[in-house]
Amino acid sequence: MAAEGGRRRITKGVGKRKAPSPIAHGLQLAAGVRLVAAGPKHKVAMLVYADGKVQLNEGAVAILRLCDGSRTLEQIVSEAARRSPDGALAADIGAFLDAARARGWIVEVDPGAS
Repeated sequence: MAAEGGRRRITKGVGKRKAPSPIAHGLQLAAGVRLVAAGPKHKVAMLVYADGKVQLNEGAVAILRLCDGSRTLEQIVSEAARRSPDGALAADIGAFLDAARARGWIVEVDPGAS
């Protein structure tokens, strides 16, 4: 460095490691949680799990059906918003998924492992 007048020479890209890209995780219903669709036997759609049952509206059913382990949170939000006949907002869909994850209804999985 003395020959360069005390300045460090910076070479672009040399010796730098590329940060690993984050692994995208899919969302799916948690073990022991199942979606029971409305039909002749059941008047309303229900989410059934160890702690009980939750009655679902059509929007919630549509969102949870996308939670098959092959889609990330962002992909589910995008797809559900696109399919929504009533123009559901992405923020509302994301909030529903966050609440479902906090309640243990859905979990993150590695899409390659499904």
